[in-house]
Amino acid sequence: MKVGVNARTFTVNEPGGAVQTSIKHTRGLIDRSDTDVILFGDSSLNSLFPDDMVVSTAYPVSSQAYGLVWERVVLPALVHRSDIDVLYCPNGNAPMTRISCPVVMCIHDVNALKGWSSGIHQLYRRLAVPRGADVASTITTVSEFSKSEIVDNLDVPSSKVGVVYNGVDKTFFSSQSEQLNGIPEDYLLFVGSMNPRKNLKRVIKSYAAIKTQTDLPHKLVIIGPENKNIFKSVDIESRDDIITPGFVTEGELKYAYENADVFVFPSLYEGFGLPPLEALACGTPVVASETTSLGEILQEGCIQVNPENIQDITDAIIQILENEQMARDFAIQGKAYARRFTWENATTQLRDVLTETIQ
Repeated sequence: MKVGVNARTFTVNEPGGAVQTSIKHTRGLIDRSDTDVILFGDSSLNSLFPDDMVVSTAYPVSSQAYGLVWERVVLPALVHRSDIDVLYCPNGNAPMTRISCPVVMCIHDVNALKGWSSGIHQLYRRLAVPRGADVASTITTVSEFSKSEIVDNLDVPSSKVGVVYNGVDKTFFSSQSEQLNGIPEDYLLFVGSMNPRKNLKRVIKSYAAIKTQTDLPHKLVIIGPENKNIFKSVDIESRDDIITPGFVTEGELKYAYENADVFVFPSLYEGFGLPPLEALACGTPVVASETTSLGEILQEGCIQVNPENIQDITDAIIQILENEQMARDFAIQGKAYARRFTWENATTQLRDVLTETIQ
């Protein structure tokens, strides 16, 4: 099978979760002996995929804004010339018009359509995603929760949407990590973008409650890319015991996961939620939301909470910190559970969807 990938969104300085998982899916397809992959996008893709075919015709500047125009005007012609069997669009970025081959479009979630992003980004997604969903032959998404959201919000039949779970990278199961400087001995950890839907404000408020209600020595470490203009602003309270390393390498992230006492992720809206699974893979107990996809994805090694109740979040964190046996049990259960989510399985599921689409 000859698969084209719309990789326009891959070349950003600090890729968020959706872009990172899209790159993982693409690498999985490339690694298969039964699949030939062509990447469409900016020439900087050559640094990510040095041994693979990159088509960057008429993409003279490394600009996401220009890329939107290129995606609409140039990409359909490049697809036609490349004679591919199917075009895979992993970031909700399908063409706006019918093209010469079937299109499989991944929609990770519909958070922008529900008001979780800035006005300009919301406007773009409200215009582009429904049209792309209509043009696509098949839609993939990352959880049953997201599938129900897509069906309800985009008016597409359930039969058109397939679920392909994300995987946990082997790095997080290995014994290798890369020391992250500036990390304290005792700490709670949050990993995610500075997006209001990640509920970081309540994480910080629950941390403040822990410091008020207990003598626990823990600090709070917040890891993730800086706030981007597509997200509504999030102000992080200035405290000496809150540490913000920013965007880190995968090896440093593993170090942060495996040395944390609790991973805290009470997100208000998630299409999948990969960070808590990565934390479980590293043997770290998790406190996460009981809502959206997290209630579906996280089954062991964690306490699930009401993400809008600060005391609920606080109590769950304290319970794990003060109960060493519970923490050990969660570590064992979580590691075993996270192994169910592999990129090999994810790629096989995606390949099956692509095959069914062209038949």
